[in-house]
Amino acid sequence: MLYDLIKKAFFQFDPEQVHDFTLEKFSKNSWYLRQMIKGFESLPFHQVSSHQMTWRNPLGLAAGFDKNGVALDFLDYLGFGAIEVGTVTLKPQEGNPKPRIWRYPDVKALRNALGFPCLGSEVVLKNLKSYQGEATLGVNIGKNKETPNEKAAEEYGKLIEMFEEAADYLVVNISSPNTEGLRDLQEKKALENLLKVVSEKKQQTPTPIYLKISPDETLQSLEEIYKLTVAHGLQGIIATNTTKQHPYESGGYSGEPLYDLSREAWSHLLTWNKGNDNFDIIGVGGFSHKGQVDEFRRCGGKFFQVYTSFVYQGPGIFNLI
Repeated sequence: MLYDLIKKAFFQFDPEQVHDFTLEKFSKNSWYLRQMIKGFESLPFHQVSSHQMTWRNPLGLAAGFDKNGVALDFLDYLGFGAIEVGTVTLKPQEGNPKPRIWRYPDVKALRNALGFPCLGSEVVLKNLKSYQGEATLGVNIGKNKETPNEKAAEEYGKLIEMFEEAADYLVVNISSPNTEGLRDLQEKKALENLLKVVSEKKQQTPTPIYLKISPDETLQSLEEIYKLTVAHGLQGIIATNTTKQHPYESGGYSGEPLYDLSREAWSHLLTWNKGNDNFDIIGVGGFSHKGQVDEFRRCGGKFFQVYTSFVYQGPGIFNLI
């Protein structure tokens, strides 16, 4: 397959440089890139729906791939059921020092320590307003690095107000391991304060709002997060972000090694959520072959996302559905 040849060449270079280069090409809807996916756009994917939203098929592209919404038309053409932009921050920021992405091809994994690099909410919003594709559009939001946790709820509130009309759904990201102190917002008292503000904003918009969580929580913490999220009227949880459980110095680990941790989270969440049709559990983290997706469906899951497996498999990732 053409993608395998391209990947072999690209993997000789810095991961972030390659990513930026390909996004630029994606944004131009290159004829050459269309040839890579020829035939996939006509596959008979099946629509999935909940009380909250509908995707044209169950496979979504997770946040982190197109952070600023620059290649939406191409990604929509590719065939994803949903495209999640971000993480978007209120103000522009560069993120953490480079290098900050590493590949591990032997285990089909990535490690990133990006730290929410973003052109800023105003630029991203402008990019989103021109989108007219069929894929459901999600916007993943996060606080700026310099914003103290005590003021994080206010910042998330502003971002919800900015993107509620441009997005089909919103995601409150408090689980990245690459912004110092961000995961502290998952602790019970801090989470209650945050969800109170999010809930107030939710009453003013029909746009579904989800919470993205870490795979590194204890079972007790996971259950507390679930109960609080339901109680505050959000529409669901995305499980999970990248993990800090790896032997390296920094960053979040994703790809095939993440699957077991992610599965542990979403399987419990789906069990607790059984019978609650007003709350979605979206699975993400390590999905790379159809057997894993079948397991997710058997547990009651409908929507799932990929990122790292898209990097390694390219358009072949659509074989998952």
